[in-house]
Amino acid sequence: MGDGTKRVGYWRRYDATYRTCNVEKLYSFTLGKARKLGLPFGRKSQRGRPFAVCPCEYAAMLIIFSLFDLSLRDDEWFSESIVGRHIDHSTFGRSFAKIPPRYLRKLLLMTRNTIRNATDETPVLIADSTGVVLDRTYEHTTVKLQREKRKQHVKLHILAEYYHDTGVIAIAAADALSRSDARAARKMLQRTDISGRVFYADAGYDAEPLYETCYKRGLQPMIKMRRSTTHPRKYRRRAFATFDRDHYKRYRGVIEGVFGGLETRRLLYSRYKKEEMILNHLIAMAVVQNLHTCMSLLLLALIKSTTPDDE
Repeated sequence: MGDGTKRVGYWRRYDATYRTCNVEKLYSFTLGKARKLGLPFGRKSQRGRPFAVCPCEYAAMLIIFSLFDLSLRDDEWFSESIVGRHIDHSTFGRSFAKIPPRYLRKLLLMTRNTIRNATDETPVLIADSTGVVLDRTYEHTTVKLQREKRKQHVKLHILAEYYHDTGVIAIAAADALSRSDARAARKMLQRTDISGRVFYADAGYDAEPLYETCYKRGLQPMIKMRRSTTHPRKYRRRAFATFDRDHYKRYRGVIEGVFGGLETRRLLYSRYKKEEMILNHLIAMAVVQNLHTCMSLLLLALIKSTTPDDE
């Protein structure tokens, strides 16, 4: 690290996470964040039955159930163990759909802030996207004159902060369903509180409006320019003059560790069909990744406090 001390090994942190943490602690941590944000939705009128549980608990359960890739039927099965009462799967489906995406984005930002407060360095920003498979939605296509049925894919866009000295990656913003990488990155930069100075991205983000947004936010764009760009415009020309290929190669691939972690937990799949639920589920995936990082940082501090100086 920057202070001359050694990093705690990955496998040591990994082992400590599963020895110390459990579902109850993760749920309590997430529920605490949700309650600070307030209710994600309310009752339209005083008529009808009251909510089975507090709406904040539905938001926390969406995150925890996304961690284990549970279906709505599975949610019903585990509901009594999590909240102490039986909740029907259809109630889960309606309640999850009521949670607005902006609420989950704020929850994601709160977990990012927890990670940022545990470090004392300025991160670099990295943007990328990956495909998410829709398990229950198919599309017809033609391959070699043969009609085939394939599962549909949507894009998950993330804006990550990389803290080099501690080796920590935090997801600051997430978006989905947009086909344009540059447009999604621009939206995330505009609505997110950021503290980095350099923005890394591949050639898919080579767009004049994104360069403009970076400079207005005080960021130095380190974006690989397309080979077809022969006469770059104002902001692209300015970025091209300061592009450092060695720095780009050093940091650009870091974000793949986030996608690798999500794929390892089988989180790059969604069983939902409606767009609002697909969007909520994909943002919940990003929150899950930050939860793992939060737990790892808390355990890292615990390991350091109990490790002899001569070890």
